[in-house]
Amino acid sequence: MSAAAAPPPLSRSPSEVDHEKADSSSTSPSSTAAPEYEVGHGAVVTAKSRGVQQMEALHSRLSTKWRILLYSGFTLLAYVMSLNQYTSSSYLTAATSVSFSAHSTLTTISSIKSVFQAVSQPPIAKIADGAGRLEAYSLCVFLYALGYIVVASAQSVYAYAVGNSIYILGITGLFLLQNIIISDISSTRNRLFFSILPSVPGVINVWVSGNITQSLLGSKNENANMWRWGIGMFAILTPVLALPIMFILGYTMRQTKEQKADQAAARAAPAHVGPQRTFAQKALSVFWQLDAIGLLLLVAGFGMVLVTVTIANGKGSHWSDAHCIALLTVGGICIVAFALWERFGARHPLIPFRLLTNRTVIICALIAVLYPAAGGVIGSYFYTYLLVAGEQSTLSATRIGSIASFTSTLTAAAMGIVVRYMRYLKPIIIAGFCIDVLAFGLMIRYRGAGATRGDLIAVQIVRGLGGGCISFPVQAAIQVVSKHEHLAAITAGYLTVFYLSQGVGSAIGGGIWTNTVPNRLNELISNSTIAKQAYTNPIGLIAKYPPGTEIRQAMATAQGDAQRILSITGTCLAAVGLVLACFLQNVRLTDEQSLEQVEKAEDGKMAQLDTK
Repeated sequence: MSAAAAPPPLSRSPSEVDHEKADSSSTSPSSTAAPEYEVGHGAVVTAKSRGVQQMEALHSRLSTKWRILLYSGFTLLAYVMSLNQYTSSSYLTAATSVSFSAHSTLTTISSIKSVFQAVSQPPIAKIADGAGRLEAYSLCVFLYALGYIVVASAQSVYAYAVGNSIYILGITGLFLLQNIIISDISSTRNRLFFSILPSVPGVINVWVSGNITQSLLGSKNENANMWRWGIGMFAILTPVLALPIMFILGYTMRQTKEQKADQAAARAAPAHVGPQRTFAQKALSVFWQLDAIGLLLLVAGFGMVLVTVTIANGKGSHWSDAHCIALLTVGGICIVAFALWERFGARHPLIPFRLLTNRTVIICALIAVLYPAAGGVIGSYFYTYLLVAGEQSTLSATRIGSIASFTSTLTAAAMGIVVRYMRYLKPIIIAGFCIDVLAFGLMIRYRGAGATRGDLIAVQIVRGLGGGCISFPVQAAIQVVSKHEHLAAITAGYLTVFYLSQGVGSAIGGGIWTNTVPNRLNELISNSTIAKQAYTNPIGLIAKYPPGTEIRQAMATAQGDAQRILSITGTCLAAVGLVLACFLQNVRLTDEQSLEQVEKAEDGKMAQLDTK
């Protein structure tokens, strides 16, 4: 855009200015300083990335009116994307079963989804820093729309899988960038509340998503081919709802003539002038800025490990199979190479390893390993348990399984308000782990054969209460002790570990289930054929053996025994998380975007924070 088209500074009323000074619209200590420059490798490079500089400029100019519009846009879009996530599995099942006659590929497509969801976070964060938040957001909207267009028009399961992979990159990036942008413009004191705010309306989808898919596909899937319309409407809705967000970001980040003149003068200063760079040098600079080598090693390494975990726990495959060993070995080598490259070779590493000297960062990373792993362990076969041992209907089982997520979201929003006035995160996180340990302990008692619906619901509510005090607060805690320059990278790193740990937890749960249920069924059922069917097709078998029959009781006992072991494992992981939470820094949150002590501290050194 030309300088002549640049808008004047956004008009703000005195009350809006007062609000900015008092709360989240105040600028961070770093945002008021002029851009810093340093000379490296014969070229002029900024000490702060383009994305961070853009958001600091936006943060200083964003009035209350524009802030409300931006949050409203994120909330509306997040609701639609939440509905998309809740309904997509039904459309996937209909597509693979009816349109492509390839129902067995469900696991493969889900595996690809897990891989892309986990490893795409750091690359997207890197693009958001190097190219800019708006540019990265626009790219993700394009990938989302392109992916779903390919899916909706797919004539084979392979085309569906390709389109779904592109879509996963898009929606993962949209959620990540929503998180990063909100963190860019919110104070440390208000960050927890505003981070969870867009997710709150989506809790309604827990109850209505089933009705929506049923109205489209039919109560008995008699209109299963209508799945294309279910996918297609999101290919239209999401980009349309993303346009206001992109407009607000683009409009409010545009510089005034005075700001452009100041920046041009800063670049022209003799102390900052470097040799003129050729196109090849600029391309090489982008190559290093995006850390292309690190991206390749990250995607290859963790992708192979996740695929191996999924394959090894799938039907017909084992950890001892040659292809599993090969994938795990090569993946492990790539992960080690990635760590070494990031530590010693990368000029602009994906993950700022210097931050690993901070106690809170280390503990938050460990919690990101333990908490989702515990959830993955006990969640792997919970739906099957509800249908077989819990004797619940399909609708009831679906809703009971979603109660924890529903409760967790509302609890996190409530904790955001509490933290705003209390100004400390550590007590909330410790309380959350205490509740979480209690929830797992209750599972040991109430996830056996004969548990009532009330027992199952109560445990899920307690689990949700604990989760709401852990997931988002821990993410806020790791952001608070990081510089604004590292915000995107540290958030992406945290979420990558989180998603990977979920997969590891599911693998652990699958291993426990596989080694417990078949043996118990063989002990309880004398007919080996029925015992095998009870393990391989439990949902199909319960139609023949209603509650109260000997076979059904044996199935319930076997699954209840497995659930008890899973719950004990989850309790141990949660207990370790509780111990770790006690060693977090109890940092006092402020009305600034980032803490002054953190911004002034040298990289690799822990800031002297205001704690108690």
